[in-house]
Amino acid sequence: MLLCTMSVASARAQEVDRPKPKAQPQAEQGLRIEPSLSIVYDDNVYRVDSDAADPVADVIVTPAIEARFDRDIGVRAISLRALVGYDRFVSESGRSKPRLELEGSGKLLIAGTCAVKPYASYRQQRADYGDINSASENLQKFSTLGVSADCERPAGLYPVASWRRDTTRNGDGFEYADQTSNLWRAGVGYAKPSLGKLTAYYEHVTSDRPALAAENRSDAWGLSFSRAVSPLTSIDADFRWMHVTSTSAAIGDYDGPGWAVRVSTMAIPRVKLTASTERTIVNDSLIATGFAIRTAHRLSAEVGLSELTTIGAFGELVRRDFRQDAAIRPFSYTHDRTNQFGLIARRKISEALALDLSLTHLDRATNSDVSNYRANRVSLGATMRF
Repeated sequence: MLLCTMSVASARAQEVDRPKPKAQPQAEQGLRIEPSLSIVYDDNVYRVDSDAADPVADVIVTPAIEARFDRDIGVRAISLRALVGYDRFVSESGRSKPRLELEGSGKLLIAGTCAVKPYASYRQQRADYGDINSASENLQKFSTLGVSADCERPAGLYPVASWRRDTTRNGDGFEYADQTSNLWRAGVGYAKPSLGKLTAYYEHVTSDRPALAAENRSDAWGLSFSRAVSPLTSIDADFRWMHVTSTSAAIGDYDGPGWAVRVSTMAIPRVKLTASTERTIVNDSLIATGFAIRTAHRLSAEVGLSELTTIGAFGELVRRDFRQDAAIRPFSYTHDRTNQFGLIARRKISEALALDLSLTHLDRATNSDVSNYRANRVSLGATMRF
C-alpha cells in the first residue's frame, strides 16, 4: 500500500529518469480509496545558510486522497492511480500549492509470449529548491508517455525495446528550465533459472531545453542483471558506459561509467537490509545549464517489531558534479554534496488505519561554501483505506 504522506524532500532538483509505473500485484485487484493527512514541521523551509540568514520554520499540512484501480482481464491488465492533495504552509502561506498525480499503465500479451506495456503519468507540485536558497516559488508540471515491449522467456534469448518521452514545465521566471526528453532503448535479454536475467542494451537520450537553445545527448551501452540469490536475498544491477555531450560548446562532455546496484536481504529475522549505489546523468537541474553527474549511496534497515509495528533508519550520501555554461547561469561552485539521515516508524492501527512518523536531517555543502544549508523535518501522517 502506498503511503500518501508527504515524502521527505531531497536537496536535488527533479530528475528525468523517474521510475516507470508498475502494475499492482493480482491480490490488489479492484478499486481502493485512501484519504490521508500529514503534518510536517520543517525548520528551514527556504533552505538558507544559517550563517548568512535566519532560517524560517513552518508547519505544512497536507490533506490528500488517493484512488487506485487494478484489473487483470485475460491476457490484458490495467493499472490506474490518482492523487489529489494540497500542501498548505501555516505561516508562509505564499508557498501553499496544490498537488496532483495521475498514472496509468497496461499490459497486453501478443502470441502468448510477447508483452507490450504502455504507460503515462502527469504530476504537478510545488518545487523544493535547496539549490536556490531564497523565497522562490515554482509550480512544476511533469508528464511521461512511453511504451516498452519484450518477449521474455523462462530460458533463452529474447528481444527488449522501449521508448519514453518526459516533459518538465515550470512557472513564471523558471521557463529556462523547461525541458523535453526522449529515450530510446533496444537490447537482448537472456534468462536462465540458475543464473537469473541478463540484458545487454543500447540507450540514446536527447534532452532539449529550448529557452537556452541547448540540447544534451547521451549514448550508453549497458548490461543489467537481476537475480533472487535466495528466498531472502535479491540483487539488481545495471552497469553502463556513457558518452554525454551538449550542443553548447561551453559545456564539457562526460565519458565514463554509470551504474545502479541494489542488494536487499532478510538474512536476519524480522530485519530487511537494503544497500544501493548509483551514478546517473541528471538533465533537469536548475543549477546546471548542461547536466549533472550524480553519484549516490544509500543504506536502509527496516525492523518488524510485530505484525503491526515497523521501525526503520536510512542514510544517503549524494554528490553532484555540474557541467554548465557559466555565461548563461553563473554559479561559483562546480559540485555539491548532500547527506540525508532519517528514522521512520509505522503503526498499523487496524486494517483500514495506519500511522507514520519520520524524522529527517538534511545537510548540503558546495565546494565554495555558497548555498550551504542544514534542515530538519518531522512528519506525522495518517492513512485510511477503503
